[in-house]
Amino acid sequence: MRLLLLLLAAALLAGCGTTPRSADRPLRDILFGSCLNKTEHPMLDRAAKLPMDLFVFLGDNIYADTTNMMVMRAKYNSLKATPFFQTVRRKAPVLATWDDHDYGMNDAGASYPMRRESQLEFFNWLDEPADSTRRKQEGIYHAQIFGPVGRRVQVILLDTRYFRSPLVRGDHGAEPSGGPYVPSPDPQATVLGDAQWRWLEEQLRQPAEVRLIASSIQFVAEFAGCESWANFPREKQRFLELLRRTRANGVLFVSGDRHWCELSRMDSPAGYPLYDLTASAMTQRHPRQTPTPNRYRHDAKTFHEANVGRLRIDWQRAEPRLTLQILDVNAQVQLEKSIALSELQSP
Repeated sequence: MRLLLLLLAAALLAGCGTTPRSADRPLRDILFGSCLNKTEHPMLDRAAKLPMDLFVFLGDNIYADTTNMMVMRAKYNSLKATPFFQTVRRKAPVLATWDDHDYGMNDAGASYPMRRESQLEFFNWLDEPADSTRRKQEGIYHAQIFGPVGRRVQVILLDTRYFRSPLVRGDHGAEPSGGPYVPSPDPQATVLGDAQWRWLEEQLRQPAEVRLIASSIQFVAEFAGCESWANFPREKQRFLELLRRTRANGVLFVSGDRHWCELSRMDSPAGYPLYDLTASAMTQRHPRQTPTPNRYRHDAKTFHEANVGRLRIDWQRAEPRLTLQILDVNAQVQLEKSIALSELQSP
């Protein structure tokens, strides 16, 4: 009887396509990527072969750019049917947030007219259970903790689209420019919206050793006309103050959107440096090969070919180390930064 139950459980898990993971197993290899405008690409093949304990989609997971949900559904179904997606789901849990092109419209925020319908398609793509509380909320933000006490990784996925206030256009003087936007002077402008801000504070107060915050747009990078948290300076400062107030340790940001890779670093009120690794794009080459200015760019390095990001956590050391990497289509490391976990602690 016990064998029969085990076989039935295995069959159900095979049907949903996601590998079960014990809460007592620490994460060691976390892969993440963004900007998939193709369903076939050597980078997808390579990423599927890499060791992984978790895969995180950072947004622009499809390029829908539509108010027609049949079009959006077809694109999600195409991605879902790929050997890449099927392999990843067999190997590891999958988490995701969205950016503008899978949300439904370039650079869109709260004014996008089909945001509720788009949210439904997003959750259907991920096979979110019908009775999930996420289906009842506005926005797709989500958090999950993996691993045992002492080796816990909290993954926080922000929704930077559903509630976001309008962008402000103007003359910013950045050359080369990432876009036409300037910082918003509106004291009421928001990125996350009130409900998500309250939720985020609750999450940052949860116990965890490492906190991986997934933001579809860059958090640390300075303003250069493109979409980023720098367009909403009051919201960015609010986030920094929230990290200080909650004394949330072990925070790393990962982001997508830009179609090139860079590591940004800034000092913060939390009392330790904040790193933001931008991993973009998985199936596109940045044609200009020239990044916009970013005074927070670490080591002045960028990478502009197809890529996937990786966070490797070495829990075996007396002092655990976190290694952020960008891998190319040959699995060669193009950007890398190793950080002792002790360096990400509030004083």
